[in-house]
Amino acid sequence: MTLSNVFQLLVSGIAVGAIYTLTAKGLFIAHLATHRLNFGQGDFLMVGAYLTLGLMLLGVPAPLVLVGVLIALALLGWGLERFAIRPLDRAGDQTGGYAWVLTTAGAALILQNVVELFWGKSAQYAPPIFSATRNNVVQIGGVGIFVEELAIIAVAFVVVAAFYLFLFRTPWGKAIYAVAYNPEAAALLGVNVRGTVVLVFVLASLLAGISGFLVGPLVSVNPHMGLVFTIKAFAVTAIGGFSNPIGLLAGGLLFGITEAFSNYFDSSFGDLYPLIAVLVLLAFRPTGLFSTRAADVR
Repeated sequence: MTLSNVFQLLVSGIAVGAIYTLTAKGLFIAHLATHRLNFGQGDFLMVGAYLTLGLMLLGVPAPLVLVGVLIALALLGWGLERFAIRPLDRAGDQTGGYAWVLTTAGAALILQNVVELFWGKSAQYAPPIFSATRNNVVQIGGVGIFVEELAIIAVAFVVVAAFYLFLFRTPWGKAIYAVAYNPEAAALLGVNVRGTVVLVFVLASLLAGISGFLVGPLVSVNPHMGLVFTIKAFAVTAIGGFSNPIGLLAGGLLFGITEAFSNYFDSSFGDLYPLIAVLVLLAFRPTGLFSTRAADVR
């Protein structure tokens, strides 16, 4: 392996790792405020990828495509909370406490089948978003790097930074943490608890939409890709820890880079080795590499 190969693999790993980070942050924010997860987070990404693909093939400019995808995914996030999560909250303990696993997974299966009905089972290849051709390369230090990957890394990091500022520098972010700490006390302080729960699911869906918008040029798009991204997002959260948004970024990049090098050495089973490494990590450090052993804020 040459130094050029190493640099190219690092860039590719960071690009896909940034997508894993955005997907994992969608899981993180929903879990933070509600102690629930959207097992269809990856399928929301898949819907965003197909919407991006369809609109791009129709010749819609990329900025308008992004706006359309975000609107559609925001509506999906609202619908998930309204029809799959809220009825369970009203039922309380009668559901056993984990019925949301089935409802969110059921929503994912519905999305898969709807997309498959319109697009078929075959993999699709999305056109490039930020450059004229998929193979557009820029030379950095004598090493050829795909422009699309560099642009995806830049956009993903901007979104991660904006997400961090939203959580810790805005009243809405503080409301999310208040609800996470104690919903009853937050309500007494004037926080709209139900509105905050709706907000976190919409935000999680928006992150999935951005991920879907960015992921098309990196991987082939198919109706069942969502499950893979959901599993890898869980792996990232296992590395970074559910209580640490910065840890999720480090975990996503670490997982993406490991996967890139793993696929280079073994293209047949390259995706498997990073997941095995995560399982071994959890056996020795269940809280992840970047999470503390302190009690959950809730």
